[in-house]
Order: sequence, then C-alpha cells, then structure tokens
Amino acid sequence: MTTIEHAAIRVHILGITLQSDVSEHRLLEELRRRGYRVQPSDLRLALDDIVRRGLIERHDTMRRCRNRRTYEATPAGRMAWADECRALSKFTHEVFGTQLPPLPAQVGLDDSQAWSSAPRRQNGETKTSRATGQRAF
Repeated sequence: MTTIEHAAIRVHILGITLQSDVSEHRLLEELRRRGYRVQPSDLRLALDDIVRRGLIERHDTMRRCRNRRTYEATPAGRMAWADECRALSKFTHEVFGTQLPPLPAQVGLDDSQAWSSAPRRQNGETKTSRATGQRAF
C-alpha cells in the first residue's frame, strides 16, 4: 500500500468515526466498499495509531454476552480530519488543478476553524468567489 493510500485510509477512518460509534467490522466493510484492499490486521494497526494520537476513542462494551469494540472521533480528531482533508485537497489541486472543496457539514466546524492556514483579509474575512460563493484559495 502506498503512502497516499495510508493517508487516504486514515482520512476515511476519521471521517467515518465523525458520524457515530462504529465497529472495526463496519469500518472494514466501508473501506472495502470504497475500493481499499484492507486486511483486518492492517486496520487494527491504523486504529491503534489513531487512538494513540488521541484522534479517536476506543469504547469496549458488552453486547449479547460479547465484547463489542467501537470507535468515535474526538474533538482533536475532527480538527485533524479537517486538516488532512485540506492537505489532500491541496495536493489534488496542485496535481490535477481542481478547486478545494468546501468543508463537509458533518465535521461540525466552520471554515474559519478548519482552514486556519487560509489567506485572511484585514477584517478577518476570507476571500470568496462572487460567481460561486465558494472560498478562493
């Protein structure tokens, strides 16, 4: 797996865990649905790393006499997801010439919090395109 694929998988894991507590099985299914060939052991290594960095929390609960492990994004994970989306979008823009997309609503942050490296005007407003209403970068 390439470095870019590892980064994309990490972004997907963070994005999926933004929505709710999710199990390893659901994460694996979702990553495979998106076209990644991820083995359970690779997923666990990625999850352990993301938990260690404090970006997601691991919850162990009993369900029908079985231990169920789920994961949920932390506030730091939300910010990291936004930062990583920005970095991947910037990379895409540089390589393919596409515009940076607006931040998805599910992240729960406005652009001023997430795109902290965006150019600012004197009064603190970011520059937007009149034609599209989108931020100009």
